[in-house]
Amino acid sequence: MTVYHALLVDDEFWMLEGLKKVIKRDCPEYAVTAEARDGRQAIACMEQAKPDIVITDIRMPGMDGLQLLEEMRRRGWTIPVLIVTAHSEFEYARQAVHFGAFDYILKPLNRAHIVSALSRAKAVMAPASKGRADVLETVPVTPVQGKELVEKIRQSVCETFMHDLSITDFSGQLGFNASYLSRLFKQETGKGFVQYVTERRMEAAIRMIRGGQQSITDIARQVGYADYKHFRKVFKQYTGASPKLFQMQGVEADEMVQ
Repeated sequence: MTVYHALLVDDEFWMLEGLKKVIKRDCPEYAVTAEARDGRQAIACMEQAKPDIVITDIRMPGMDGLQLLEEMRRRGWTIPVLIVTAHSEFEYARQAVHFGAFDYILKPLNRAHIVSALSRAKAVMAPASKGRADVLETVPVTPVQGKELVEKIRQSVCETFMHDLSITDFSGQLGFNASYLSRLFKQETGKGFVQYVTERRMEAAIRMIRGGQQSITDIARQVGYADYKHFRKVFKQYTGASPKLFQMQGVEADEMVQ
């Protein structure tokens, strides 16, 4: 069995311990072989330990998770990076995906989410025989092929946006590096993958709210948000109004038409 070496980066001791416990108990394909308390320590660890994957918090003193990711990409290191973030830092998670993070998990950490993310990560990591810190080779595509790849992803998102989606899911299906697909997607659509999924969810939510047949809580769940507060925040950012206010404005508009 291939064992992937993980570097954990977090300034909170108990967060590190919790991650190590879940990985040791539920992810036998992984071994935590290095730890760091900030981005600078992580860079030094990577130069020595050469891990297969980096799992890092976003908010840390000194060099934070985003700066760490940027520095890794600047150096040409294509090691997959899994970001740990809170709901209140969702915009940071979007930026992280833009910079090439393959996925993110939200705090408070959920064991099932960690296991699921690490399972998906295996799709973008090369077999041990290719050497540590390598990932699947990126195969250049022609402009026509690129458009076809992105169109496949867009169609799939339109059909499955209510589920948890990441560019990594498609990288495994299509046989391309997740970072490469992420760049290709933005190049073709002008939008990041997470932004595109969010827009599809918001458009569906708007249609359902205008339909007036379901509660807003039910609508939030149906478009992929188990956390209503998170849905409310994203909806307000997208429309400029809370879901309830948006619903009330729609009712008032209907009454004026009548």
